[in-house]
Amino acid sequence: MQSEDVVRRQVKVTPEDGLHLRPITLLVRCATTFSSSISLFFDGHRADAKSAFDLMLMAVPCGAILNVEVAGADAEAAADAICRLFEDGFSVPGTDHR
Repeated sequence: MQSEDVVRRQVKVTPEDGLHLRPITLLVRCATTFSSSISLFFDGHRADAKSAFDLMLMAVPCGAILNVEVAGADAEAAADAICRLFEDGFSVPGTDHR
């Protein structure tokens, strides 16, 4: 039996309003394309990155540092995609939305 790949990273929340509905929607949309489980940790709380409800309950402000933990067969690709969203400030190509 092969053990699951686990990838851990840290990301910084850069949208001025923190993780509000629009970036959360983008995050969930991205996370659900992967089979791996994706968890975000902030201030002692854990959220499933595939659950908008979990993410909203965390009330993450701008400037917060989140720990990202991804476990599964496509963990590396999933972690890269999630981190890229944070690095790009959740910008939508072709718009000035953040």
